[in-house]
Amino acid sequence: MMGRPTSKETVLSLAQTPPQTSALAGAPVIARIRRVLILAVVAALVYPMFMVASSGYCPGGVDGNGGFIDASGQPVDEALPCVQLTLGPSPLVYVGIALIVLLALGRVLRASDEPTALRTLDRAAIGVGALVVVAVIVSVVWFSLIPLDQFSSGSISVFSPFPFGVIDVDVTPMTES
Repeated sequence: MMGRPTSKETVLSLAQTPPQTSALAGAPVIARIRRVLILAVVAALVYPMFMVASSGYCPGGVDGNGGFIDASGQPVDEALPCVQLTLGPSPLVYVGIALIVLLALGRVLRASDEPTALRTLDRAAIGVGALVVVAVIVSVVWFSLIPLDQFSSGSISVFSPFPFGVIDVDVTPMTES
């Protein structure tokens, strides 16, 4: 007999239907796009915080009479140059983050189904995170390996960890103070 469902049948019926978070078609894709965009913004804000480093070197110094001495303690006629290196963020990493997001959105628009679109967005999120982590690690390690003591001979040049970071080189004469 088909009658009105009992409360037990109603509870069982409700337990078997999947809960819907939104009636909008494609809501999971939109939520994943929002997640990728938030991750990209956070990555763009965190990247410059970890890309700050500086290092300096002044060979020699000043003797008791006010004259200049070199790194081995020998007197020299003029002040030796001091070198200051500063590591900073590269604008190309920001371009890379934007390209990853824009290319992923383009692929989502051409996706044949929802799982493909979600997979593309997950890969974009991983790509943004990986780009920032690799840029920070490569730049900081590269920067720490620069031999500053060889600047006094004038025979060294600094190669930036392009495109992950920018190194600013400042050479100034040593002061007497």
